[in-house]
Parts: sequence; C-alpha cells; structure tokens
Amino acid sequence: MALDERGSLIDSVELGRYVAKAQTGSRDLLFVIGGDEGLDESVRAAAHLTLSLSKMTLPHRLARVVLVEQLYRAFTILKGEPYHK
Repeated sequence: MALDERGSLIDSVELGRYVAKAQTGSRDLLFVIGGDEGLDESVRAAAHLTLSLSKMTLPHRLARVVLVEQLYRAFTILKGEPYHK
C-alpha cells in the first residue's frame, strides 16, 4: 500500500475492511510512505492501493504516527470493539 497525498481518501471502517481482506487472503501488508514530494509514479503503479492520509503535506514522522493510529482503529473495528469517532 502506497501512502501519497494523491491517493484515495478512505475512512477507518474502509481501512478495516481492507486489512480484513488481507488477513483472510493471508497477504502481508507493506506500507510505503511518500516524502514531501510524494512517491514516484512507478511506486504508485506497483502498489495494490494508493491512499492519502490527508491532502495536506505531513512530515514523514507524523505520517507514520497517523498510519499506526489508523491501523489501531482498523483492528479495533475488526474486533467489534467501540472506538471514538
């Protein structure tokens, strides 16, 4: 999965569905975070999915924190636990 400001915007529930599908298919998930100028077209083309965490440019370290938090939410949703929306 490529993370780039030009990617699709999805919500936490949709991310949960994507993670669940990967789990069901026994697929590993690999996340590539673009730099401040995004990812090269070849990287985006090779990705199964290109997502945007925000249309705003985020520092690389902050993007990692946002990604981890969203993965936490996705797994919380998959377990059927309540989460703050």
